[in-house]
Amino acid sequence: MEPALKILLVLYCVQALVRFAIHFLLPYDKRIRQMERNYAKDHKVIAVYDDVTLVVQILLVALLFATGAHHLSFLTGLFVGMSLIQVYFHRFIHPLPEDRAPRSPFPPVKLMSFAIQARPGLAWREYALMAVVAVWGLYVLVVRDLIGT
Repeated sequence: MEPALKILLVLYCVQALVRFAIHFLLPYDKRIRQMERNYAKDHKVIAVYDDVTLVVQILLVALLFATGAHHLSFLTGLFVGMSLIQVYFHRFIHPLPEDRAPRSPFPPVKLMSFAIQARPGLAWREYALMAVVAVWGLYVLVVRDLIGT
């Protein structure tokens, strides 16, 4: 069970770092066009992504518990992660200019997504913390656990 968990976590760390890079390396126009495609067709792309992500989360937690997770580590990570995302969302408190706002009507999550795409740098501290954790995760999973064994 533990090797499967480690491999999934390595993939998750790489995916997180790629997502952060996209926010800062791709121009706004490209990011927002992709987002519009993701929200098209009754948000089916987003719904599928969310369903797959939820299944992966359940699998990760099941594998973690199967490997004998320590309750303090699990709960600390869970609550720090939830709080980090909440603080991340709070960074996007400024109204969007007309040229950066989605067309009405739109669901609240779309407005939030547009706000993040318009000014991802507002959450630089949260991105930095998440990136540091992802890089540390890759280090301990690959260098120490997989290569070092």
